[in-house]
Amino acid sequence: MVYDEWDVGSARDLVLDDWFTRQLVPAPGHVHQRGVLVLLGGRGSGKSGVLTRFEERAANTHAVRVDCEQLPESVRNPVDVLARIVFGLSATVPALPPLQLPAYATLRLALAVRTDRADREAALGELSAALDDGRGREQSLDLFVSLAEKLGSVAGMPTLGLAALPFLSEGLKRWQRHRIRRALLRHVDAPASPEDFLVGLGHGFQHGDDQQRRRAQEVLTRAFLDDLRRAYGTGRGSELRTLRSLLLLDNADDERGQAFLETLRAARRHGPPDGDPLVVVATARERPRLVEPLNVPAGRLLTCWSSQIVEPGPARTGGVDAEEERFEPLEVRGKPHLRVAQLRTLNRAEVAEQCRPLVDRLPATAGVDRPADWLGRIVHDLTGGHPFATAETLRELLQFDDQVPVVTRLRKLYSLTRDRSSVAEAAYRRMFGDVPNAVRAPLPRVAAAAVPVQALAADALWGRGSHQLFQVTELIGDELRCDVQAVDGGDILLLPPIARRHLLQRLAQSDTGAEAGTWTGAHRRLRDSVRDRDAAYHQLALGDVPAATRYLHDLLEQVKDGRAGMPRWCRALSWVQRAPHPRLCTPGDGREEYEAGVARLGNRV
Repeated sequence: MVYDEWDVGSARDLVLDDWFTRQLVPAPGHVHQRGVLVLLGGRGSGKSGVLTRFEERAANTHAVRVDCEQLPESVRNPVDVLARIVFGLSATVPALPPLQLPAYATLRLALAVRTDRADREAALGELSAALDDGRGREQSLDLFVSLAEKLGSVAGMPTLGLAALPFLSEGLKRWQRHRIRRALLRHVDAPASPEDFLVGLGHGFQHGDDQQRRRAQEVLTRAFLDDLRRAYGTGRGSELRTLRSLLLLDNADDERGQAFLETLRAARRHGPPDGDPLVVVATARERPRLVEPLNVPAGRLLTCWSSQIVEPGPARTGGVDAEEERFEPLEVRGKPHLRVAQLRTLNRAEVAEQCRPLVDRLPATAGVDRPADWLGRIVHDLTGGHPFATAETLRELLQFDDQVPVVTRLRKLYSLTRDRSSVAEAAYRRMFGDVPNAVRAPLPRVAAAAVPVQALAADALWGRGSHQLFQVTELIGDELRCDVQAVDGGDILLLPPIARRHLLQRLAQSDTGAEAGTWTGAHRRLRDSVRDRDAAYHQLALGDVPAATRYLHDLLEQVKDGRAGMPRWCRALSWVQRAPHPRLCTPGDGREEYEAGVARLGNRV
């Protein structure tokens, strides 16, 4: 069994499936949308798995997936990206008529042919010949490619985009010349003639300034959307195409993906109010320019996932109320039809469901009645529900001899030795591997703090005026890499549990000393910069059990005297006991050392 980042049985999967299905099905009256969903998530959050599942769901419609990060260097601008999209959408779909995009094909050829606008007659002659040959009866790919190369540069059009034009030009056979002109006129304000418009557009794209090139790209995109709208709204298309078309744009924070999204949004602004039949889902590790932090405040992206109480009905067992999760992306302020969401991590129940088919292949654990729930709780506590870390843990659990107990397997998987990696290290590299080494180097001392903000505020960890501190602060402030959690009544950013475990293990492996980058040095500096329960936290991490227990004892005395409430003492106890121990990097659980430390206390407190 292969465990993937995106599990088919997870509740997250089902919720997203429900949302996505509603996007593909046109609303009553065939009113389309103009929306773009930007789905954000860090490395290993399962974004690519989401797109794979969406792609499978859209098997009965025109769908294309483009990974912007994997595009060849020859794809340089939105025109080239659009050519790839058109080629993918033009693929044969069983029981559906092929897409005919005549205006797009004509405009694309106009942009590809190098013309000299100063010699109008020559330019028009070249363009007319290209259009005539493109509509000719002989639609051989070799003939068309030869013609395009003979006419001049193809303006960076990739091979896939070039191959699409002969196929698209099949539609031109059914269009008389005046109908092609009418199609082009829909994208022209007031041209002297369609031919003049084509020559001017191509010349502006080839030789114009940035504004002229952007206009050419936008006009081409408008032509594509208009052709797509007509393919769905006329003839057999309106009857047979019951699902919208789909564009899946992976790694859209790549510069080429961002440029295309901006061009698409500009082109749609001039479209009809009923939109177009193209559903666009883009994924990104970082916010594209269209999704600026001020438009979607930090920490709000996860509010797209919400629960609501479903009233009991006839089909509900026992007529009991239940919670139903909903996925509602946020509208980006000031950007109509642009929505954004963040992939959430897996919850404990979802991790337990992933464990369920696995437990039968693992040795039984004595005293455990519900092994899937038991294993799911442990794995979730270790990984924080991170999809990649969860999948890696479950995959590696099967790589042991049958007689090795589950607990022993987990300890070994999460133990970091000098000659062996760990699951936590693999997850850390996945999440932070693209961060420069100079920024990653001080992260272990950040992990030493109970919350990152305490480490950032401790001058003794950095030295005054440290530029490195600014870079680390920026990294820790990225809610797509860190977790937003409620602490003491407010939301703060925390390092993901799986990443923090590895960073603490690295810190524990450092030589004992007073330097800020060692376990002892980091905790001492943090201890001296905080008070009360935070100071006790670092005292316990340094092995000073008496000092930590003295703080809790004194606080308990305040509770007895009425100077403090019992909830405060309980919160302090919970906080202090989370202090890490340097033994966390070894296969043992440190139980003997813990019991010896408690025994040494005696009656000292």
